Amino acid sequence: MKIALILVFLTLLSSCVKESAFPEPDVKPPEERAKIHADLAGNYLQRGQLDVAIEETNKSLDLDKNNKSANYIMALIQIRLKKPEKSERYFKKAIAKPDPLPSAQHDYANQLCRNGKYKEAEELYRSLLNNVLYKARARLLMNVGACFNKQEKYKEAENAIRQSLRLNPNSPDALLQMAKLSYRNGNPLETRGWYQRYFQIGAKGGPEILYIAYQTEKTLGDKNASASYAIKLRGKYPRSSQAKKLNY
Repeated sequence: MKIALILVFLTLLSSCVKESAFPEPDVKPPEERAKIHADLAGNYLQRGQLDVAIEETNKSLDLDKNNKSANYIMALIQIRLKKPEKSERYFKKAIAKPDPLPSAQHDYANQLCRNGKYKEAEELYRSLLNNVLYKARARLLMNVGACFNKQEKYKEAENAIRQSLRLNPNSPDALLQMAKLSYRNGNPLETRGWYQRYFQIGAKGGPEILYIAYQTEKTLGDKNASASYAIKLRGKYPRSSQAKKLNY
């Protein structure tokens, strides 16, 4: 009897030890694993590790082809690979209803505007402007203004960019856009104010803004300032079309 009890006890103990030593694997649902891989892909893309980002994104899409984050990341990857035409189908999945990704809407709208698809771009911009929860509002308004500027809708462009600057007064992109608009409108004093603010915040400036500064100071009669901008333009961008137009 005692032997039988001992055997039963040992059997129970053995089963307990076996269960704790070899626990059942915690297998997460495919959708949850897809989210983990998408998060990893986003981190790798931010670090510039494109190959690993592609690998993680593909893993995510293999598990859940409709994962919005993975589709958005793959769209950005295609743009990085200089294959913007291949990004469209991924963007469309990322912004599909319900719950479209606002960041994907924003980047897709920018791409549509670059490609001259203004009506589609404006619809997405409008949707985001109506989304009170979208936080990147200053950048959004700046891009809306840039898109209007590209369409030669200058009043609408100026209105949007001024709104952007109210939210972020030190946005180099918005200040640059305002300098360009003021220069185009023939307002040299206003143009000077915008590019001075642009340089004061530490923006380096490309050949276009340096040429605008050169021409504006020349118009306003400040020869020293005009010469200074000309020297910077020739020194930094000697092969640019703007440098070749200098009369200094």
